[in-house]
Amino acid sequence: MKTAARLDFMPVTAQAAPAIHELYLHSPTYIALIGGDTPTLNDIERELETLRQDTRRQALLLFQGEEVIGFLDYKVAYPDLHSATISLLLIDERIQNQGLGKLVVEQLESLLLGRMERLYAVVYGNNEKARQFWMRRGYIHTRDGGPSLSWYMKALT
Repeated sequence: MKTAARLDFMPVTAQAAPAIHELYLHSPTYIALIGGDTPTLNDIERELETLRQDTRRQALLLFQGEEVIGFLDYKVAYPDLHSATISLLLIDERIQNQGLGKLVVEQLESLLLGRMERLYAVVYGNNEKARQFWMRRGYIHTRDGGPSLSWYMKALT
C-alpha cells in the first residue's frame, strides 16, 4: 500500500464498532503489550456508548482511500483547558512502519494548532516502540502514571 500524503478522519459512530473490532483483531502485538484480552465487539460497543457521553472525547476512524487503517481516541481540554491528550493511536499492524502514524499525528497537531497549547500522548504497558515513536515526533517524557503508564508532551507552537 502506498502511503497517502493525507489521511481522512471520520468521527466514530456506533456503526463503526465492527471496523474498530477488526483493527484490534489485527493488532495482537499491541494487545500483548498492554497485557489484556482482545476487546470483544460488545466491549467496543459499550466503550463507544461511554465515549458518546463525554463531549471532550474525540474518536476518529482513520482512512487511506476507502480502507480503514486505524483508530484515534483523544480528549480536548485534558489534563487542563489548554491541552489535549491522545489515549490511543492504533494503526493496523499489517501496515505499520509506513509512516501512517506519523501522518496521523502531524494532521492532529495541525488540527489542534491555535486551539490547544500542548498535546500529550499516553503510552500503556512496556511499549518501547510507542515510546520511541513519540520521542521521534518531538514529544518529551513528562511523567509516569504508575508502572504501566507513561506521559509524553509536545508544545503546539
